Amino acid sequence: MKKYDFRGAVLPVVLLVLWYAVTALHWIDAALLPAPSAVWAELVQAVQKGELYENVLSSLLRNTSGFLIGGGLGALAGLALGLNHWADRIFAPTLNAVKHVAVFAWIPLMIMWFGNGEVSKVIFIALVVFYPVFFNTYDGVKNVPEKVKEVAQIFQLSRLQRFFKVILPAAAPSIFAGLNIALVFSWVATVGAEYFFVAAPGVVNPILDGQNLFQMEVVIYGMVIIGAVGLVFSKAAQYFENYNLRWRQGTHK
Repeated sequence: MKKYDFRGAVLPVVLLVLWYAVTALHWIDAALLPAPSAVWAELVQAVQKGELYENVLSSLLRNTSGFLIGGGLGALAGLALGLNHWADRIFAPTLNAVKHVAVFAWIPLMIMWFGNGEVSKVIFIALVVFYPVFFNTYDGVKNVPEKVKEVAQIFQLSRLQRFFKVILPAAAPSIFAGLNIALVFSWVATVGAEYFFVAAPGVVNPILDGQNLFQMEVVIYGMVIIGAVGLVFSKAAQYFENYNLRWRQGTHK
């Protein structure tokens, strides 16, 4: 049975104790740094009103849509360019140039083309997800060892067999690494999209409301929720990669 390492919880506990001590001793104005109890009260109130579930669910649906669209297009484009020499020569230079444009620079164009609502948010998330999936898939396919390809020729595999039995397994570690990165980035993109585009139900709502009303307990409550969901995404990405590459463990023994 695997033992859990509690050392990672030391710093959060220390910070929580310091936070409690600073607010209890009134070293900082409560309007600037509310007590942990005030933030907890906001959390309980949000749960009772159903606001927490609505905001988290809306963000997760938004995030999932963007991840599936961006990840799917990124994987398909990476495979297409990695497998086809002509497509690689035509499209790869442009995609390599476009990747240097910060994703936030696309926001004005998205607003003009798709409006300031839900469609633009999903497209923004998909754009953030697309690049890591595309480039990792592309690199994975392009860097399949020549010896592996020679084995496929020796066994006279068809193109379809070569793809599923040779190229895809060899490129899988790079592909899943890209999906892993994209899964974490997608949550950051979701938060950014909710902040920059028109307000709608989502995890950023408490932060915006608290900022407008100068209620720091609401702002911190919103930050805690974002961080908690982000941690779940990070752990899920790690599990996702380990699970899908579990077949490699036997090769390293």
